[in-house]
Amino acid sequence: MVIDRAIKERRDTLGQDVLHRYVAFRLNRTLLSSQDRLRLPGFSDLTSSSSPSIMIPGLISQELHQQLLDLKNYQNRTNGVEELQQILSEVDIESVPSGSIEEFINFLPRLLDDSNFKVMFGTLQVLNLLIQKLDVGVDKYFKRIVLVALKALGDTCTVTRNEYLNVFRQLMENVAPQQVLDLVIGNLKHKNSRVREDVLNVILAALLTHPRKDFNIPKLCFEVAPYLADNKKKVRHAALELFAVFDHYLDTGKKQPLMKAVDMVELNEDAEGLMAAVQARRARHILPKLSPEGVVEYGLVMPKPGQRCSLQYSPGADLDWVMNGGRVSSARSHRTEPDCDRLHGYGSLGSLTDDLPFQRRIVSAGKGKNKLPWDMSSFSSTENDLQNSSLDTLL
Repeated sequence: MVIDRAIKERRDTLGQDVLHRYVAFRLNRTLLSSQDRLRLPGFSDLTSSSSPSIMIPGLISQELHQQLLDLKNYQNRTNGVEELQQILSEVDIESVPSGSIEEFINFLPRLLDDSNFKVMFGTLQVLNLLIQKLDVGVDKYFKRIVLVALKALGDTCTVTRNEYLNVFRQLMENVAPQQVLDLVIGNLKHKNSRVREDVLNVILAALLTHPRKDFNIPKLCFEVAPYLADNKKKVRHAALELFAVFDHYLDTGKKQPLMKAVDMVELNEDAEGLMAAVQARRARHILPKLSPEGVVEYGLVMPKPGQRCSLQYSPGADLDWVMNGGRVSSARSHRTEPDCDRLHGYGSLGSLTDDLPFQRRIVSAGKGKNKLPWDMSSFSSTENDLQNSSLDTLL
């Protein structure tokens, strides 16, 4: 070692104090005053005792930072994320500078881009852990956190989707739900249909968790309505479930925003049959709900092949709309499946659609109507009790 040879050459000619300063200069490190720490010629104790430099003060050292970004060894990255979880679980978050927390949040998208599942999933767990640690203080950082979480949307793995949907659920415990949704809704225009579906489920979960006063329902009606006519079945399904909840939230006589939003899409997007589908969905008297694990469970269940005529999957304009997007008319379905329709058809949905199952428009805002057909009817008290039991927190 060059430094070792230099020290050996000067050892006999330099005083001890001068030698200490010379060693510190050559190593560019601070030398402790104790002579026991200086062991010539190797200096192994001196170099190993130096503290690692800090990448993000209070959270990530330079060494951990390099480990997390080690593209050559995925095991280093997965171990790094586990270490990051441990550090975050033990840290006193109030002692961490605000700038460090912001830098930490901005660093997480690099880990979410990782091709390794354990790294990506572990990073989502880190994000959820950070929200828990910040508690009410998360309000200061929620915009940054939402942008990070949005980056993960669209994953096909169920456990991953549950984890990032949990990010939004936790945020809404300390941040006004509508504020969070205002940031999320922009991703409804995403080219990936799974992202659009996830965004709709974030909105749906929020509505099923928080009271109606926390939301701007008319605004949400117009934001979501175009996706009733999306070209992907799952997106149409999620949007239709949302409109069932919108209808539940809007009092009788105050459903004009819902009616107008649907009517605009039906007319402007050439979505013939959409209004009938929305009416049929509401007429089922079944709302979506949240499982104990916080997973959204739709009220309208899609049949598997060969189950279209079963009692469990009663056909109707809503089911036909989700399955076919209006491409196959209800009239054609009636001709090809007469036995099913006679047994479980539109008549089973109630008087709202008994006489007009195949008309393009049962009611249209464009024709001067002020109310939807269901404004003229109401649930029975028994049906209300059943429906409200799954949404007791909403009322």
